[in-house]
Amino acid sequence: MNTNPYEILSDESSFYGDEEETNRLEALVASFDPEPYWGEHHQRLLSTRQYNLKAPTMSSDISMKDASPSPSPTGPPQDRRGRTESVDHFLSRLPPSTTKLTPSRPWIWMHNRNIPSKEGDVPTLLRKGHELLQEYENESVIIREANDKSGGKMAPLKRALKPIRAELEKNLLALARETGVTHGKWMLFPTVDQVDECWGTVVRAMEKGELGDAAKVAPNDGSGESRLICVYTADFGDAEDVKRVVKKMSEIGLLGKGARPIYYKSDVYTLLEITSKNAYGLKASMFSSLNVLRK
Repeated sequence: MNTNPYEILSDESSFYGDEEETNRLEALVASFDPEPYWGEHHQRLLSTRQYNLKAPTMSSDISMKDASPSPSPTGPPQDRRGRTESVDHFLSRLPPSTTKLTPSRPWIWMHNRNIPSKEGDVPTLLRKGHELLQEYENESVIIREANDKSGGKMAPLKRALKPIRAELEKNLLALARETGVTHGKWMLFPTVDQVDECWGTVVRAMEKGELGDAAKVAPNDGSGESRLICVYTADFGDAEDVKRVVKKMSEIGLLGKGARPIYYKSDVYTLLEITSKNAYGLKASMFSSLNVLRK
């Protein structure tokens, strides 16, 4: 009996390799989510950086470490608020509903100028993080093979995978702290007709020092889909600050009405492209607004 949820090819087909290789490839396909790729990974590619160097009038923010970029030679930066720019001018100059997505402007940024922003050692996080994920995959293959030989039932398999998955989660968060990549973000998904108002509320609250150290919104990609707004906190482990920010977001009307929650995700999971349909069985988000606000 085949119990692998990612196995969809027939047993007779060997075009894509043996069973182990097929399972691995299917897991990778199932876990891929283009949104974090374009939002986080794409802007770090060498080709994107090269494009940015050829576009001197565009500000190429590829991290959060530069909280106060210098204006471009022809005017204010094209992906964030200028150093001396008023909030009203910034919002009217770069409304997310109509500001187009470009390779050098994957996001529109707002930084809290009173809080120094830090990025941490991202290269080390990526290297060691992928090593941890690979170690989990290697262990899980051994456990799955043993389970298949003993009858292939799902309940014993889940029990066997649970402790190594918990260890993986603990190690990834410890690595994030070790490398200083401790940012996390509350994620909002306003519709196109609501995104300008929602973003304006975020920006004005940040200007007053009521939220975290940074926020970003996705520009217009022409899809007409809901936009992503991320409201950052500096440390996913600072439970009080995480709660303070989402409580303020609720007070100023960003959470909307009803019981639908929003979710908080650590940057370590975003950078390692651990999405809601990841092959490791990890829960992609750390907190929901409903659970945090109940405490």
